[in-house]
Amino acid sequence: MRILLIGEYSGFHNSLKYGLQQLGHEVTLVGDGDGFKKFPVDIEVGSDYFRRDWLREKVKVAWWKLTGHNLEDNIRLARFRESEHLMKGYDIVQFINSNALGCEPPIEWQMIDYLLKNNNKAFLVACGDDYPYAQFLTEKHQGYSILTPYLEDTSLKNQYLHTFKYLKKGYRENYDRLLSKCRAIIPSHTDFQMALSDESKCAHMIPSAVIMEQLELHQNHIAQPIEIFMGINRGNYFKKGIPYFEKALDILKSKYGQKVNITIAENLPYDEYIKSYRKSHILLDQALSYDQGYNALEAMAQGKVVFAGAGTPFLKAYELEKAPLIDAKPDVNYLVQELSNLIEHPDEIFKLGKEAREFVERHHNAIDTARKYQALYIA
Repeated sequence: MRILLIGEYSGFHNSLKYGLQQLGHEVTLVGDGDGFKKFPVDIEVGSDYFRRDWLREKVKVAWWKLTGHNLEDNIRLARFRESEHLMKGYDIVQFINSNALGCEPPIEWQMIDYLLKNNNKAFLVACGDDYPYAQFLTEKHQGYSILTPYLEDTSLKNQYLHTFKYLKKGYRENYDRLLSKCRAIIPSHTDFQMALSDESKCAHMIPSAVIMEQLELHQNHIAQPIEIFMGINRGNYFKKGIPYFEKALDILKSKYGQKVNITIAENLPYDEYIKSYRKSHILLDQALSYDQGYNALEAMAQGKVVFAGAGTPFLKAYELEKAPLIDAKPDVNYLVQELSNLIEHPDEIFKLGKEAREFVERHHNAIDTARKYQALYIA
């Protein structure tokens, strides 16, 4: 089959592309590389024209505040039009979400509409913020979520504009129109599966693909200091629950001193990020979800002990009695307790790291994941 993948978040579509190619399919990835992360794409439709110059960026922001329109969208649309002849005639077109190319709804729909009319079967993935997830979090969700910091302190609203935008009329209309044209929407992990429980077009969850061949088991010798790594993307600072980790790390520094070494890295391109945590034993990823994102999965594949979502919905979805990682909760004392247990019982780090690798191999291997997508495409 010829498969067109639209949009990229955290390497999601790159990893799926690899698996599909191993099965013999022709795959083309369209996107902007996910901003500073710089993931590879086959057809580049992003723009950093305004961000490259301080004054231009100020003009863009001012114009957006005055008119509600993003000047950069016109550049993105022009780049799309230049390459649109390369984006037709595919058997499958798959969107990573309903705003996969990052434009305001009217311009985004022009591109979506072209892709729908010039290709065969369409599919939508649920692997990040989108209308049903934003609606679920604000209206139905029980327990903690990425919105917890905002619900506790509404002054943080500006930190959640990306999530809340999907509740606006234009974004909701685009989502509804796109889903009506798609054969199915495919949740990539348990948080999104929960949000889509009442959606008739929701397919069975297909876990995110991880390219195991590119991620060797890399368990470092267990000796002091215990190496702890945390990566920060300022755009997701509160949604990932980073403040809970920061407070826990401050307590650990006082408690253990030179027995621990803590590395914190911010806003790194993907290749640099992967290299920066190789020496670590423990990786702190996120504390406000019920499943793992890409950074967590790739670290687990390398045998790191990861703190991320691993609550009851995750255990049920994967039919597990015990998680192969630490279920990170938004509770500083709990996080300190779990980290202390690992520091004081370092043999557990090696054991849990091996279990993590085995879990990712079993449930997230890119080729096996691609087979599940392939089966859905031809059903």
